[in-house]
Amino acid sequence: MRGRLADFLRGQVSAGSFPGAAWVVATDGRVVDEGAVGDAVLVPERVAATPGTYYDLASLTKPLVTALMAVRLQSAGRLRLDDSIGSHLTEWRTGDDRERLTLLDLLTHRSGLPAWVPLYLYARDIPGRIKHLAAMPRTGAALLSVAYSCPNYLLAGFVVERAGGDRLDALFRAHVAGPLGLDGILFRPPAPLVPGIAATETGNAHERQLAGPAGDGYNAWRTGVIRGEVHDNNAHTLGGGGGIEGLFGAARAVAGVEGMFLPGGALLGDEERSLFGHNFTSGLEQDRAVGFQLATTPGCSAGPGIGSRGFGHTGFTGTSLWIDPEARRVITLLTNRVHPRYRELDMNAVRREFHALAAAL
Repeated sequence: MRGRLADFLRGQVSAGSFPGAAWVVATDGRVVDEGAVGDAVLVPERVAATPGTYYDLASLTKPLVTALMAVRLQSAGRLRLDDSIGSHLTEWRTGDDRERLTLLDLLTHRSGLPAWVPLYLYARDIPGRIKHLAAMPRTGAALLSVAYSCPNYLLAGFVVERAGGDRLDALFRAHVAGPLGLDGILFRPPAPLVPGIAATETGNAHERQLAGPAGDGYNAWRTGVIRGEVHDNNAHTLGGGGGIEGLFGAARAVAGVEGMFLPGGALLGDEERSLFGHNFTSGLEQDRAVGFQLATTPGCSAGPGIGSRGFGHTGFTGTSLWIDPEARRVITLLTNRVHPRYRELDMNAVRREFHALAAAL
């Protein structure tokens, strides 16, 4: 495979940034460039990456499922983005001004909740996890600051499930993947799909390190190569998925969902679509819309290849997507940079260069 994008990503594979990658660049629904380089699996066997390889999309689940379904349920009259968390989650009783926090505050990361909590160490069930978060001290000023937080979307996912009356995977399949005719993006991949899925980390080594001494007595850490199961352990211990992570997909299917957010895209009305590009956090640390970071956020992964009205998201496993309404373009880059082990890497620098090359096609 030849071309600027392939050559650039092949160079990143050779440099050890990630084992393999798949990508799609599409304008007005027409694929301009796509391909795959490197390997989907290195350990315990070598498996080449292909354009159809499924990747653990990690936090791309947040905008593509949780935020998207929240907006769709608002249109259906099942919830409102300005609903308080406690109006849907009766376990949310904080005893402070967080009682006023809304679903929109979660979706734009302005709740003051911590960046990450290994909730499986403290509670097995959903009510227990909600209560644990409600009792935690804040790490930021609610409504006055923006700080990316996985607990925001864990809670938002629980709100969506209760308002929607079903699990997130079923809601996504019924309201997004099914109507779009996309069978290459799903939660909890069945066993026959596993040979076509890129591997992630060997065990939960990095997450176990983050958990610190609190995780020493936890006896359910995974030890083998994770493949076909969600990498994030909060999502894994919820049965394989949640509002934070759990979605798997091939690059073309991911791009198919991204196309919904472009002007005139399927399923969404103009009012719904505007929520995903509107800056709800102007003047704060990051520019955030419902579900997405805006390209106007200093130092984000967009780079010069994404227009000023662009919005996108990244995933810890090495995935990213950016949507550029002005260019009517979507850019999807999927890698498994945590396989076979996590390594420090300025992945956003890679993404910015990739976007610049993609925009020049």
